Amino acid sequence: MKKILFNGLGNRGWIGGIYYIKNIIFSCLQNKEITSKYELVLFIDEKHSDIFAPFKDKITIRVFGNEGKLKLALIQAAQVWFGGVKYCYALELNKTGKLFKNKGIFWIPDFQHKNLPEFFSKEELERKDANFLEMVMSNRPMVLSSFDAKHDLERFYPKHKCPVEVVHFVSYIEPEIKKITPELERLVKEKFGLNRNYIYIPNQFWQHKNHIVMVKAIKILLESGRLKDYDFVFTGNLEDYRNPDYINQLKAIMESDEVKDNIKLLGFVGREEQLCIMKHARFIVQPSLCEGWGTVLEDAKVLDKCVLLSDIPVHREQKNEKCVLFNPHQPEALADLIAEYSKKEWEEDVNRGIASMYREALEYSNALEKVFL
Repeated sequence: MKKILFNGLGNRGWIGGIYYIKNIIFSCLQNKEITSKYELVLFIDEKHSDIFAPFKDKITIRVFGNEGKLKLALIQAAQVWFGGVKYCYALELNKTGKLFKNKGIFWIPDFQHKNLPEFFSKEELERKDANFLEMVMSNRPMVLSSFDAKHDLERFYPKHKCPVEVVHFVSYIEPEIKKITPELERLVKEKFGLNRNYIYIPNQFWQHKNHIVMVKAIKILLESGRLKDYDFVFTGNLEDYRNPDYINQLKAIMESDEVKDNIKLLGFVGREEQLCIMKHARFIVQPSLCEGWGTVLEDAKVLDKCVLLSDIPVHREQKNEKCVLFNPHQPEALADLIAEYSKKEWEEDVNRGIASMYREALEYSNALEKVFL
């Protein structure tokens, strides 16, 4: 049986890439055509291997520890060339990846560096452009996570040669949800002091995630006497190496007297803790200026949560009936929307969200068939 190799080793510095691999494997496992024709093989490092534990009886998982770069490259090359691998997904074009480029299936999460070049250094822009150009000018398949990303590919690289397939993904969080017991909920509430109603903003503090519109909206709300009995909960480390001035701007607002007592900065939290926090939030705010296909929104959909969502093309494509769009450049309008939705009540049904997750994963796997079969 031929193999599809999912290489999680290339994403060790980016947890979002690890979860993307997990979610794509989940979709593959819903598809009988793919599973009947291919053995799914995963390369992953020890630190992140637990993320894939739910698949241990369904795929082959090879866990790597402290192998040196050369040894690891040789192992990967041997597996690809002599181990029956037909496709490498999602191939990263580093020195090792280039050795088996002709078996690669590429994935570009988004075209942020083209849409928001001001958030990148000159060197980073040049590096990304060179890497993207090599991928799009090859004849190897390219998978994109949204039709908005496909539009960007055609706009920024009109002479691209790669065949393109759009494959949406769901967030496979059923195992984590099952671990959210009343005891865990109590412990998370105590650990983070979540004693009041709160609104949750889950993103890392990269500038394109646009926290600035959220913190300005919070300040407007509190200065006008609204939602003083609410907390605003942020997770993720308060840093962006590319834009330290932006982080200082955020801190200045978040630490101001009008706001600081209603802000909770929790830092990096574990996955089950994060989902527990999300589950008990009044609603989620996702103010991003650029996404490929946001995992935060997919998490919220499985948990059947209401999301206030920045009005950008990919969010219009990804949203469901519980999403409310807002202009990501208007903090006053966002403040009014937050105040309005803090008074609303919703019926939330996680089982409905999980059922939808399975249904959509199967649907999206049909597009993966076109890639692999």
